[in-house]
Amino acid sequence: MKSKRVEVLFDPKEYRTLEEKAQTEGRSVGSMIREAVAMYVVSPSEREKQEALEWIFAGEDDLGSWEELKDIIQRGPAEEMMEIERDLEADRR
Repeated sequence: MKSKRVEVLFDPKEYRTLEEKAQTEGRSVGSMIREAVAMYVVSPSEREKQEALEWIFAGEDDLGSWEELKDIIQRGPAEEMMEIERDLEADRR
């Protein structure tokens, strides 16, 4: 349940663009902003990406087959994505 509120000021032209895009997609401006924040926060930093590559290339663990790895990579952070999808669905109702 969302319980924190934040006020964000936009240039009128930027806000109109957000409103138009939201309307085109059949969703609220708020849901678009929450999605953008979630993507920014969930997205790994450059340092995290570098550490992951170093771990993979170190070869110390059995990572499974390439097909298994591709499947894991494509799924991404499942829990965060499911929560974003639930929020988007709630905003569309």
